[in-house]
This record gives sequence, C-alpha cells and structure tokens, in this order.
Amino acid sequence: MTFKVAVFGEALFDMIEQENGDYRPFIGGSPYNVARSFSRQGLDCSYLSPISNDIFGDKIYKSAVEEGIDIPANNRSFQATSLALVYKNSQGNSDYRLYRKSVADLDINAQKLLDNLPKDLDLFHTGSLALVPEMVDVLIPVMIALKANGVKISIDVNVRKGVEINHAKYIAAIAQLVTYADIVKVSDEDLLLQNLVGDPEHLASAMLKNMTNGMVVLTLGENGAHFITENMNIQQDVFRAVPMGDTVGAGDTFFSAMLAQLLRDNALTPAAKPEDLAYALKFGALAAAINVSKIGCHPPTFEEVLKNLAPN
Repeated sequence: MTFKVAVFGEALFDMIEQENGDYRPFIGGSPYNVARSFSRQGLDCSYLSPISNDIFGDKIYKSAVEEGIDIPANNRSFQATSLALVYKNSQGNSDYRLYRKSVADLDINAQKLLDNLPKDLDLFHTGSLALVPEMVDVLIPVMIALKANGVKISIDVNVRKGVEINHAKYIAAIAQLVTYADIVKVSDEDLLLQNLVGDPEHLASAMLKNMTNGMVVLTLGENGAHFITENMNIQQDVFRAVPMGDTVGAGDTFFSAMLAQLLRDNALTPAAKPEDLAYALKFGALAAAINVSKIGCHPPTFEEVLKNLAPN
C-alpha cells in the first residue's frame, strides 16, 4: 500500500559562507527536506507551497521533479525565492540571517491551498517558517477541513530566530497551530526559543494538554529523543554516524522517516502498540545517522535504513 502525504512550508536557498569568503547556494528548507525524505521513503508526496519563477525557483522545481515529488499545476509565484545567509559570527560559530519578506512560499491563501490538496490524503505535514502569524488564517481553515476528513496532521515546531520582529506574536501563532496537530516534533532548543524554561520532558508532555489525542516527539541532540503520549514516554539513543559529515537536515530526516514508518505500521495514533512506536522512533534515529554521515541533507531511502537497521 502506498501512503499519500502532502507538505506545506518553505523551500529556500541556503547561501553558505565558504572558507574563502564566497557564498555557495544549496537547496534547503525544513519542509522541503521532509518532502524529499518522504519521497525517498516510498510515499506518494506532494509539495504544496508556491515555488518562485525566478532562477532559484527553477532549480527547486527541477529538484522536486527529480525527487519524484508531485507539484500542483499553476503553483508558481512571481515573488522571490526565500534566502538564508549562513555565515560565521564574531565567535566563530555558525549564524544566519533570513530573508522572508514577499517570498514565494508564503504567496498563497486558504482557498488555493484547499484547492491544491490531493484527494485521499493520509498525512499533511507543515512547520518551521510556515508557522508565522501571516499564515494562521491560511492554515487553520485547511487544518479544520483535513481533520473533518480524518487526515492526520504533523507539525515540526522548528523555532527560528529573527523570523518575526514581534517574537511573542510568532510564539503565539505556533501555539495556536499546534492545537490542530496529531503529532508534533519539538527540540529542547525550540522550547527555549519559545521562552519555555524547565525540564524538556515535562514541557513537551505539557504540550499534550493543548492537543486532542496527540503525540509529541522531543529531540535532545546528542541525548537522543523521546516519543511522548499521555500514557508513555519512550526513549531512543542516537546512532553514531561513521564517518561524520554534518548535521544539516538531521531533524527533518529523523521526523519524516519516523512518520513514514508510523504510517506503514498504521501506528500514527497514541493507541498504537508501544513496540510499534518504539520501532518507528528507532527507524527515524537511524535514518538521521545515515544522513549526518554525509555532507548536506541527503535523506536515505527506506531500503537503506532497513539495511543498516538489521544488525542493530
């Protein structure tokens, strides 16, 4: 059985500073990484955010076609492709600046997004830079319609600095949209950027109070991840990547591979068997390790994860 999924959120270009001071462009964006991973996991995936008709947009469109991702007809935009400038700050650490005003992936209204939804969806995924105040009136009508049709909704909170001048308004938008989700991924860093201080497991569990029969996946970097429901807290250690490349797209790969496995096991519900939830968590963790063994975001296929999972 092939499961049908749709992704809404940014596809952008990361302009990454090189050692000689030049900047090289790489296709990125958390939701787009998720769409790539879904497709490589064998899911029937549609990418629903508008794509610019500028030169960067042409490259994104070509990439989506090559990945086997479905793109709605007439979903190109005259707005520009969003950019993220990635550079070393004065302390020598990676930092970035987002360029997000009048960009293509936000050039949409609720009715157009509803019209572009594929029929018989199993899962709708969004998150990251789509969870901004101006998208609330777009996404809520869509999420209401999806839930009425029994479609599962996943959200990757993925809070980013500098997305909105009014950070409190940004946090409020995220909290409002999360109430519609069936499953949410949040990291310890995301919690801090929402001004939530305390034990991450307790804070992640508290998110369930604002969800209906929901699930939360908490990621803790090198300290692994937790699958949290009202009645369970399943922990998974990280798999060490050999060799180590970089962590670009690790969280996107982890969550998307885990979601794909939950769909395959009919386990995208808190009522699922604990062993199915634990297996999906392990599957996602191994997919992330395979990704970070390479430079850049390169989500593995379903077969690649299975091959590496067998000895473990």
